[in-house]
Amino acid sequence: MSSLLSIRAWLRAGLALAGTALLVTGCSGAATPPTRPVAAVTTAIPAAPAAPRSAALPPGDQVQLARRPSPRWSPGMTYDGARGDVLLFGGQTGSTFLGDTWSWDGHRWSLLHPLHAPSPRASAEMAYDPRHQQVVLFGGFAAGPDLADTWLWDGRDWTRTTPAFNPAPTHEQGITYFAGTGTVLLYDGQFGAGSKHVYSWDGGNWTDLPFTGGPPTSAFQGGFSVDPVRQVVVLLADDVNQRTLQQWEFDGQAWTHRDVVTPPERGLVQTATDEQTHTIVLFGGLERNDTWTWDGTQWTQQHPVHAPSVRTSTGPMPGLTYDAATAQVVVFGGIDFLTNAPLNDTWTWDGQDWTSS
Repeated sequence: MSSLLSIRAWLRAGLALAGTALLVTGCSGAATPPTRPVAAVTTAIPAAPAAPRSAALPPGDQVQLARRPSPRWSPGMTYDGARGDVLLFGGQTGSTFLGDTWSWDGHRWSLLHPLHAPSPRASAEMAYDPRHQQVVLFGGFAAGPDLADTWLWDGRDWTRTTPAFNPAPTHEQGITYFAGTGTVLLYDGQFGAGSKHVYSWDGGNWTDLPFTGGPPTSAFQGGFSVDPVRQVVVLLADDVNQRTLQQWEFDGQAWTHRDVVTPPERGLVQTATDEQTHTIVLFGGLERNDTWTWDGTQWTQQHPVHAPSVRTSTGPMPGLTYDAATAQVVVFGGIDFLTNAPLNDTWTWDGQDWTSS
């Protein structure tokens, strides 16, 4: 696990990766799937149908249809419940940081052209705020220090906010909307940073939440997702002092260690809440492409017929989020384990198998 300590340096160095100029291939032309209730909304405010897919595409020259985003790793991704699309921002390829905005409608990517946008960056944290019907973006990193700015997406443009209080600059976080607090929660999971923080976004300002208990400071970046069965936030983190992943749960006031059998250690952990199957889905990690699900009681390894390739051996991760309109987990990009080339493939998980789109 000592290699984890060098991940930040590797990311900032932006190693010259072979094969960065990859050919762009087309997406499938499958019909648009029916919309479904917005996952985040159902646990926070009265449920409302997901917006029609066309609502995410501004008229005129605000949107440009394109085959898919360029190869990259560590983009920000989340489901935009008001528009009914998955939103992707930025990422990194080689030493280049990206600042483009894309939407995924379940079968194709569209390049958006907002008037304003966050600066190019990788590892920005993004979550949908159903109470204010906006996507919240925080932090990330580029060539300089970690970032601590907050941006909001309304379906047409990005707006930078100036809250009275900001979380500490970092890019090793987790973020999710939590019905228990009625706010977006940001977990500062920076390795070796001392005490951990949980910040709450109420639509206009950040608050450093007081809590009891807490994950060990030796825990590395973890998955941070809501357990749809027990209605707690689950942090699944790789602790360099342990041989298995450590699971902690947050109810808005206190952290509790959950003594359960967890998936094997894997460095970086990515998870997403699947509202259709009422599970938390874990995909991949360092040198892995396995799929696990948490049903509120136990972790179960899934054995799909198909799966995305192993994404990384050094740290940069793909984008991963849940698409409530299609009831699928979406994975995009990352770095190919065998070639070290950045990827721009799109995969979806329907609860039983992965499909390349």
